[in-house]
Amino acid sequence: MPKITGTPSVNTFTTVWTNEFTAAVKRAAGSNGKLSAAEAKKMATRTDGDQLFADSALELIKARGNKAVDVTALATDAKAYAKRAAEVAAGNDGKLSLADGAKLPKDLVEDFFFLRGQKAPTPPTPGVLTLPQLKSAVEVATQGLTLMSETDANLRFVSANGIGTTAITPHLLRQKLTYQHDRLIDSVMSGGTPLAKRTGSEVRDAQAFLTRLATPSDPSDPASVDQARRFGELKTLLESQLTDLTVVRFGSINISTFIVGRTKNGELAGVLTGQVET
Repeated sequence: MPKITGTPSVNTFTTVWTNEFTAAVKRAAGSNGKLSAAEAKKMATRTDGDQLFADSALELIKARGNKAVDVTALATDAKAYAKRAAEVAAGNDGKLSLADGAKLPKDLVEDFFFLRGQKAPTPPTPGVLTLPQLKSAVEVATQGLTLMSETDANLRFVSANGIGTTAITPHLLRQKLTYQHDRLIDSVMSGGTPLAKRTGSEVRDAQAFLTRLATPSDPSDPASVDQARRFGELKTLLESQLTDLTVVRFGSINISTFIVGRTKNGELAGVLTGQVET
């Protein structure tokens, strides 16, 4: 029997999913009212529907440092996560069609179709994305996502053809991405200036940079947990599609930050964002 009929609004899906998630984790949690990673993994072996929520529970526990989490706190994290994911998938009309449901993060797709009384579509075989496909995937992953420093900066997709095996250096980015930078920087953050006026550059380790973003600054804050999870999804996407992933920062105080790498076809691709550091 479907738990959701018709095309639900974001709020309807969030409420129903959260209620089902909460009931499942309560059944799986120990007598102390907390769910551990081991208990969440045991959830995955059930066959009554509770198993569908095990993957989300594991990820939320991981975001809190892999420690057992109080069921109420876990439900709060889950609600914030599901709402944000549903908003992105639903788009402007605020409703989740079956096609929109397939756009949810992979741990929510089967849940959505189960609640609708439908069988989840078979996911596409992972593979190399074309540049337009990568652009679309990055835009979905970064919609509404901001990099926080002393300001909030949006993330914008950037790319350039034909770098082949050329090393990804600050000089290469100035050559290939100056035009895109100058066109996009005002939509990234306030106080943007042309790349040519940003003197000095710094190269950072991309894995360490993205891992920090994918770690909640406050594991007790649902918004922090949700943002870290989304950066984790972006990290996974970029690492699956790009090699030689590199972070290059230009300027001081008001800093243009590129997170870019090389596609399998020898293109330059990634995101432009920014930071303010005084």
